[in-house]
Amino acid sequence: MNQALENQIDSTDIRILEALMADGRIAYSTLADEIGSSNTLVHQRVKKLKDQGILKKPVFLVSPEHAGYDTTAFVLIIVRESTEIMAVIESLKKIPEVVSCISIMGRYDLMVRVYAVNNRHLQDIVHEKLQAIPEVEGTNTMVAFEVSFERQITIPDAETVAMYRAHKKS
Repeated sequence: MNQALENQIDSTDIRILEALMADGRIAYSTLADEIGSSNTLVHQRVKKLKDQGILKKPVFLVSPEHAGYDTTAFVLIIVRESTEIMAVIESLKKIPEVVSCISIMGRYDLMVRVYAVNNRHLQDIVHEKLQAIPEVEGTNTMVAFEVSFERQITIPDAETVAMYRAHKKS
């Protein structure tokens, strides 16, 4: 959470965010009742949170397993030159089985999450798509046995943010 954001979110915003993360389709009137507020206030706060970029668009999450993807993998990628990382990211965006890309520190530059129908499909993705990107020097693939859980982030309160910021500066 950046400094500007810290001053923009209060306890009402946190309660609204938590309710929306639990059920993105909740009616604002129901949400207002749950947090003991007015419908108008909820509308205003949600609009503010959207305008600030805190809330992104509500979406339905598709279950990869039920959509036919039985294999989940994380692929670590070494990029030949640091100046080529953005080119690799742009190439990765074009591969539909790659659902996320994270810049990391250490021996590897990027970590991507890949969904595949099975291990053979994963092998084709790694060999024919990921390793075919000219700027990619190498990869290391880790196949997940299962995704035990996934969750939204929690919204830290102002005191927690202040405590860790103060500790970091010491």
